[in-house]
Parts: sequence; structure tokens; C-alpha cells
Amino acid sequence: MGDTTLADQFPQLPHSSIQVHDFFDDIGWNIDRLNQIIPFTMAEQIGSIPITPHVDDQIVWTDTSDGRFVTKSAWQLVRTREHYSGCISYDMEFDYSDHGFLFLLEIVAGAYTSGCGDPETDRESYGVEAARGIPVSLPDLEILGNDAKHRDIAMEPRRIIWRVYHTISLLHTGRLFRHIHWRGDMDIAPLFDVIITTPSPPPPTLVFWRTPPVGSYKINTDGCVKDGVASGGGIIRDSSGQCIRAFFSFYGDCTILEAELRAILDGIILAQRLGLSVLWVESDSTLAIHCITKGGGPWHIQATLRHIRHLLALDRDTITHIFREGNQVADLLASEGWDRRYYYEYSSQDLPRRHRSLVQIDRFGLPTVRGL
Repeated sequence: MGDTTLADQFPQLPHSSIQVHDFFDDIGWNIDRLNQIIPFTMAEQIGSIPITPHVDDQIVWTDTSDGRFVTKSAWQLVRTREHYSGCISYDMEFDYSDHGFLFLLEIVAGAYTSGCGDPETDRESYGVEAARGIPVSLPDLEILGNDAKHRDIAMEPRRIIWRVYHTISLLHTGRLFRHIHWRGDMDIAPLFDVIITTPSPPPPTLVFWRTPPVGSYKINTDGCVKDGVASGGGIIRDSSGQCIRAFFSFYGDCTILEAELRAILDGIILAQRLGLSVLWVESDSTLAIHCITKGGGPWHIQATLRHIRHLLALDRDTITHIFREGNQVADLLASEGWDRRYYYEYSSQDLPRRHRSLVQIDRFGLPTVRGL
């Protein structure tokens, strides 16, 4: 009521045990009983709200740690679609309870509203459900709230509902909503005159691993993070696709970007230790490649980036992206580093059978399918 809740206005009341039906009978609101705990003018306001006496009270949101209502808790409760209040049922239909549609408007807008409406107005508000989960602010509702507070213009439900509907329709017309914003609510998007078309998946493509030019060497690397623990791996091959050396390593607690960069650095260090020059570095991390070639990135990777740039001669050496499907040998080595949790190098003779099979697939130019 007003700018705050009844619970805040009357903290002395044991509000957790009081239910709405305690204050009405078979006819309607019991004003005398309301007057026992709240002022007469406030009791009259509540008494003007139409009710359905035969409907039992139901919890419409879960308690927070401090017992205060927040729209997030209400949203989480309804969004799970495992618990349903008197405001909403499984098939997303309203049952015209007195505050049902305004309760949902509050979830959308994050602004407290009060009032009541007739069944036809309630039915219009059915579409508001679609806005939940869409990261959009509704400034029109804030304007309505200010009008009610400072200009004595009532926040009528029909006005509120129209503004919500109008704003969401405009955002859709302006193409500010994407398909993902309506995920889970596709069935009610048409109530906003929004037609959702499922985007077609991209067609499958063939991914090939390419051998480096004669006289140069190719380093494929990959990083891996599972359960917050990182590892990496890589393989160095010559112009015929033959394995020269492979490695895996364990990095411990770090981000996936850091793991990708450390794997690249380990591969370059290993190649230079073997006396190899004219390197072609290939990774499936576009972000790592961008940080090396264009700069940027968080502070904790800058030392690794400087080390990589110091060892690579970008006017002579090459660094490119490859899809994960074409980087399977490095991916397998990175997973092995996570399992074993130490650094190890394979020569071409002691490379495990599964690794050798993937090397041969790449060497013979056989593609891997992406997008199936």
C-alpha cells in the first residue's frame, strides 16, 4: 500500500501467520476486522478490491533470507514452472485473482504496483508473461509510478498493461529481441503480435587439417578446463604431416584463455628447443589468437602474451585459427594432461595408437564433419 508493503508499515504484526481469507467472509471483505489492525482509510482501499471468497490463499513467492519480497524470488518461482500460485496455472492461463496480473507486471518491471481490474483487463495481461526473462527495462512503468506519486494520476491496470504491451511490441518491431530472448515462452509470443521463426542450423561443413609448406613446421595446440582445473597439449608436425614431437601439460587453476595461451607458449618453446624455425601455430581459440596478434586481454595473461610475441617472429611465423574438429590431436593431448596432471613429451615412435590414428587421418587429408 502506498510506497511500501503492509509488512513494513506494521512490523509489530505477526504477518507471517496472517492470511488474506482471515479478513473476508462469504459476502466480501470484513472491514471491521481490517480496522482492528490498520487505519480506516487503508481498510477502505483494501475493501474496494474485488475478491473471490471461495478461493484459498496460496503462496505466490518464496521467502528470502530476510523475509522481504523481491521480484527475483517471484520470477524464479514461476519460471521453474514447478509451483503455481492462484495467479497462474500450468497452461499459462490466468484465473482472474484480484492481484494476479499486477503481480506478474511487477516481475516484469521491478516496480511495485497496486490496484485491481476486471476479467477482460486481466485477460489482456496474459501476454506480459512473455517479457519475463527478456533483459529489457520498461521505463514507461517508472513514468506511471512517478505520475501516481507526484501528479495523483492513478496507476490504472489497463494503462499499465497497454504500456507494457506497446513497449514490447515496439522493441520487437525495432528488432531488438532475438530468438533466444523468447526461449521457454514461444507459445505466448503471438499475444504481442510477435512471430517467432526458428533459425535454421548452418549446413554441415568439412574441416581439413592442412600440412605446412616445405621447410616449415606446424604446431597445433589446445587448452582444456574441467572442474576449474586447466591443462593443455600440442603436437609439432613437418610438411609431410609426420609427428616430430607431442606434449601435454598440467596448469592447475586458471581460465580457459590462459590455458590456451600457455599451451601455445609451451608448443613454441618446445619447437625452438628442437631447433625448429619458420613456425605455423594453429589453435581453435579465436580469442587467444586475437590477443596475440591484436593485443588486449585481461592483465593476468599479459606476461604470457609478451613471452609468445618475443619468441614468435610474426613477419616470418604464422598463427591461424582452426575449428575444433580439425584440432583433434591437440584436443586429445590436452585431455590427457588433465587426466595425468604433469608435463610429458611424446616422440614420433612412442605416440599412443589413438594419437597416431588421428595423425594419419590428418596426414592423408581426410576431413572431419562440423555441424552434425
